[in-house]
Amino acid sequence: MSDLVLRGGTVYDGSGRPPFAADVLVAGDRIARVGRVERNGDAREIDADGRAIAPGFIDIHSHSDEAMFVNDAMESAVHMGVTLVVCGNCGGSSAPVSGLAEAELDRELARLDVKRTWRSFGEYAAAVDRAKPAINVCSFVGHGTLRSCVMGAEDRAPTGAELARMKELLARSLDEGAVGLASGLIYPPSAFGTTDELASLCAVVRDKGGLYASHIRNEGAKLLDAVEENLAIGRRSKVRVELSHHKASGQRNWGKVKDSTALIERARREGLDVTADQYPYTASSTGLAVTIPNWVHEGGTQKMCERLADPAIRARIRGEEVETGRAWDRIVIARARKHPDWAGKSVEQLAREAGRDPLEWTCDALVEHEGAVDIVHHSMSEDDVRYVMAKDWVCIGSDSRANAPYGPLSFGKPHPRSYGTFARVLGRYARDEQVLTLADAVRKMTSLTASRLRLDDRGVVREGARADLVVFDPARVVDTATYDDPHRYPIGIEHVIVNGGLAIEHGETTSERHGRFLRLGSDLGGA
Repeated sequence: MSDLVLRGGTVYDGSGRPPFAADVLVAGDRIARVGRVERNGDAREIDADGRAIAPGFIDIHSHSDEAMFVNDAMESAVHMGVTLVVCGNCGGSSAPVSGLAEAELDRELARLDVKRTWRSFGEYAAAVDRAKPAINVCSFVGHGTLRSCVMGAEDRAPTGAELARMKELLARSLDEGAVGLASGLIYPPSAFGTTDELASLCAVVRDKGGLYASHIRNEGAKLLDAVEENLAIGRRSKVRVELSHHKASGQRNWGKVKDSTALIERARREGLDVTADQYPYTASSTGLAVTIPNWVHEGGTQKMCERLADPAIRARIRGEEVETGRAWDRIVIARARKHPDWAGKSVEQLAREAGRDPLEWTCDALVEHEGAVDIVHHSMSEDDVRYVMAKDWVCIGSDSRANAPYGPLSFGKPHPRSYGTFARVLGRYARDEQVLTLADAVRKMTSLTASRLRLDDRGVVREGARADLVVFDPARVVDTATYDDPHRYPIGIEHVIVNGGLAIEHGETTSERHGRFLRLGSDLGGA
């Protein structure tokens, strides 16, 4: 691989300090020089005049766990300038798998026409390397995945032997390169876990130098209690904590982020190593099954669907509250494989067209699709988004899978955050609305995130660091993906360099594949 020179750009080095003019020389997979670089006829050159040169963006909250097996270009991520995705979030990971976890993963992989070749975490990491993705990948172990491996989807505390088995699986996975543990406390079976169980597991994560990330137990009426639970897990286990996609969901809860962030800041002052991440939108995205109470999910997806076919079960759940609420007019179908025409329509509209009650329609849809219906949920306040974004300890994450505007990953109308997250922060919130400076926006996407992963040599433009870089036009960069038309790349992300190789050149995907799986303890810091 020949040397590469980024000539005449303005460097945002990831630290948050003011930008400066410099050339950047890439030799192999490292940054060899930041400053004036003499011309060398053997080196490739990119004219970066009028452009920003930044570290490659690190997506701390990705769901691209299997995307590279479908599309190794990982198009929507790399076109945002992302050079590393952190997978295994919200309690679910692709490894390790056995028992119910194996069956549930294989059901999902079959929908993507992917054949699994792994069981252990190390085998999964090796499979990602063989897929040769365009960008780097790392992953948490999902707490729900551990539970599924050891005790299925039972709503009870683990026995001593079961907890010991989960800790053993977790420790082995961390030794094989997992970055930590991620819980998803609204999603069964992770939702069935107790604070005591999580604190015990997090002690293993602490000893291995990993990170604990949590989709907390409630982001609505009980937001503050849910934040406190995960701060308590951090205090008890002394693990480092990342609160995922921090927000207040549901109009009656808007404004609560002032109180929730105050709780986090108090914990930080008291010495707890805790941060949060965020995506820059007022809608979330998840599965339609969140509208069904947790107890219906016990035993796994097939058991849930069997229960939902029972009219008595439907009558019982009608009067029960769920964490996300059931504002049917704000819940929009993103993907439903047997009914692609549903995409972009609300449950309220679809139920009305079918002459059905919205809850009855939802139960029918889940049974027909074996639980696999994706939604976009319009539930948040723009003022809250801005308030959280202005906090200097909040990272940026997409909370999405890498999609593509062609092939199997072009299906439906997924949340536009899959294509727009990082460009939206740079363009709309930093440049146009000045919620934060451009230098700080870059910091939140790079060095801040790298510090959470204990990545010493990524997330910065510095001599000797790994050559993960993005060149963008600060005057033009902006997201173009919308809820109605989500499969659209952003404008202004011109060149993306991964481990010294060009993944995006002049805004176009190249055929080069330089990404790899990064492992805790070798590529990433650790105990």
